[in-house]
Amino acid sequence: MTTTFSILYLDDEPDNLIAFKAVFRRFFEVFTAENAREAFEILAVQKIDLIISDQRMPGMTGVEFFEKIQDVYPNSIRMILTGYSDMQAIVDAINKGKIYYYITKPWKFEELKVILDNALETYTLRIKNEQLEIEKKELLFKTLQQEKAHIASQYEVLKNQINPHFLFNCLNTLASLIVSDQQGAVRFTTRFAKMYRNLLEYGDQQLISLEKELELIDTYLFLQKIRFGNHLTIQKDIPDTRYALPPFSLQLLVENAIKHNVISEESPLEITIKSGVDALEVSNKINLRPAAEPSTGIGLSNLNQRYQLLLSRGIVCNVEDGLFKIIIPLIPDA
Repeated sequence: MTTTFSILYLDDEPDNLIAFKAVFRRFFEVFTAENAREAFEILAVQKIDLIISDQRMPGMTGVEFFEKIQDVYPNSIRMILTGYSDMQAIVDAINKGKIYYYITKPWKFEELKVILDNALETYTLRIKNEQLEIEKKELLFKTLQQEKAHIASQYEVLKNQINPHFLFNCLNTLASLIVSDQQGAVRFTTRFAKMYRNLLEYGDQQLISLEKELELIDTYLFLQKIRFGNHLTIQKDIPDTRYALPPFSLQLLVENAIKHNVISEESPLEITIKSGVDALEVSNKINLRPAAEPSTGIGLSNLNQRYQLLLSRGIVCNVEDGLFKIIIPLIPDA
């Protein structure tokens, strides 16, 4: 697709305007003005790529005109056209009006056409470079957002794992096992240490494989089942694990279900994890605790933000038939 550039030619001699437009309208969209006022009116309503102004005009010189517009229209290419060999005008044009090129009258079509083409090529490259710089900054900003969200996520996972309730429950469980089941205490301590090794190993990654994430949730579930026994179960229906997701996503969702629901012999908690089309659904029957553990609500928000940054779509939470369901996207593991 060919781009048609727009040119504004300012000259107080109508014949010059007519001649310029007659010659160059085949190549460009040409606008003309006999004075600065008309030029300002055109600039206010038209996007102009290149501006040519005669230097010697009554009321306002070409350099003075360019001085007035350079802050408002900084991207337009500016050229001075004059029939006078005025060295000071040349210096002023370059220093004050930020002129790209100085053209002397009478101009020749072939020479001026080359000058205009080169100027517009420079203009195009400059605009592309500015766009690339904008895209670079946007990419950098998005990367910084991802890093910030990732750090916040790491903090949330770590906080959940070392918060007083979690540590208190784990240490109480370990103390009981030391008295009643020393081999069980050893196994518990081994898994407890493995969970923290996993945090150190995978906590700084943006994505891990679904297969590895399921291993992490098994380690976490082992610790929780020592506390809750068979009153806590996780059913998994995931035939295809060739996907990736943010690390500790499932642990966060399982922790959320444990934190907010009753888990007892009379009211066991079953958490179901099943795969759909490029997604996982984590669900549990709602049986809220009378006094739930303190919650900041940050965990799900962080997870949603991570997905928004990675895929431009987030997680979905809903209540259906007494079940609390969270759907998280899966990323094909290339």
